[in-house]
Amino acid sequence: MVISLGVRVKLKLESMEGVQVETSALVSSGFESDEPDIALPATLAKTLGVWPTRDFDLEDYETAAGETTLPKVRAAVKVKLADVKEMREIKCNAIVNPDINEVLLSDYLTDELGITVISFRRGLWRHITDSQQIVRESAKPQYW
Repeated sequence: MVISLGVRVKLKLESMEGVQVETSALVSSGFESDEPDIALPATLAKTLGVWPTRDFDLEDYETAAGETTLPKVRAAVKVKLADVKEMREIKCNAIVNPDINEVLLSDYLTDELGITVISFRRGLWRHITDSQQIVRESAKPQYW
C-alpha cells in the first residue's frame, strides 16, 4: 500500500531584512497564481520579519476552506531549493495566511524553481536540470 505524501521540497528562504530560514514547502497544483507567490503561515512570516508590515495589499483568494482575504507582501522573500546546486534565488511575494501550518508554493513559483512533479501521490519529483534517471523523494513536512 502506497501512502499519499504529496510533493514537498526543502527551501531556503531569506527575507529582504536578511533573516534566513530553511523549511519544507508543499507543492500545490491548486494554488494558481500569475506571479511568483508563496503562502506563509503567520508564525513563519513573523519569524522572517515579513509580517506585520505597513506595506501590503489585501487580496481575495479561493482556498479549500472557501473565499478569504489575505495580506500580500510584494517582493518580500528570496527563495531557492536547498538541495539543488547552483540554484538561483527567486524573489517572490509572501501571502500571509494564519489558517495554514505549512508553506505552500504556487504553480508559478513551482515552475520558476524548476520543480517537475513525477508523482504527487508517491511524493516524487525532479529538478529540470536533473537527468531522467534522478528521482527525488519528498522532504518531510515542517509545520509552523
